Amino acid sequence: MVQQASGFEKLGFMKKDAYNKVATIHRAETVETDSEGLIGYLALKIDSTDPTLYSKYTINEEDQLCHIFWDESGCQRDYMCFSDVLAFDTTYQSNVFNKPLVMLVGVNNHFPTCVFGFALLLNEKIDNYKWVLQTFLDCMHSKQPTIIVTDVDVVMKAVISLCFLDSTH
Repeated sequence: MVQQASGFEKLGFMKKDAYNKVATIHRAETVETDSEGLIGYLALKIDSTDPTLYSKYTINEEDQLCHIFWDESGCQRDYMCFSDVLAFDTTYQSNVFNKPLVMLVGVNNHFPTCVFGFALLLNEKIDNYKWVLQTFLDCMHSKQPTIIVTDVDVVMKAVISLCFLDSTH
């Protein structure tokens, strides 16, 4: 292409633009492959090594993964014992998929962190957070935490008041 245009300056885009486009295409292909791989891995783990592993996901009309929540049996045991405080937070655009990763964590009686569950979401909208918290409650047999700690996200605050009626935020 460079030779046909007689130089980079006549291409209409920079070399970095071409690399970015290729990376975007590769990332889109990876999402589908990795989504299917994760769902398959969780199903296999439930069948073979951890029958109490909890996972739930939704797929949209374009056959793309929208939400996925997973939680191992050790996480469920910890939550039943140490559900006094639940920290609900997301990391955003720090993974290869640019999807929010929701972490639901707490502490045990010796203060180390206990992971209670994880979710990957399509975006940080109220319906997605509501799905996560309702799925979390389903996984934990409707046991609500006493206190919920979050950052000052308005969307999180709204969804917590809808899902955790008996908890203090």
